[in-house]
Amino acid sequence: PLKERGAYYRWLFFAAGPVEAAWTNKSLGFVVPPGRERMAGYGTFERTIDTLEQAVSGRDYICGDRFSAADVYVGSQIGFGMQFGGFDRRPAFTSYWERISARPAHLRGNEIDGAMPPPPPVAAG
Repeated sequence: PLKERGAYYRWLFFAAGPVEAAWTNKSLGFVVPPGRERMAGYGTFERTIDTLEQAVSGRDYICGDRFSAADVYVGSQIGFGMQFGGFDRRPAFTSYWERISARPAHLRGNEIDGAMPPPPPVAAG
């Protein structure tokens, strides 16, 4: 619906922009100097992750009552972040990821991935 379109774009772009930048910078050991947060485009890692936590708290899906492509993207950011230690395993993240990853299409995709042969080795060059 039209009323959910704003939230849809907001959270897609938030995950692709601020969340990705904050997580990458944290992984590289970059810390935004105090007082310079506005120059980073996302503020601080902590504020970005707190905002993401609020977005997935108290609702089943990021844009309201229905699953959308925004859930695929935001959910994969959260799942990846928790899997590789980039995000704390906050209750809201864990609950959201459990809902998203329990969907039949996600489970089916994992089955397909698991049945694929490993890629061939890359030749040294």
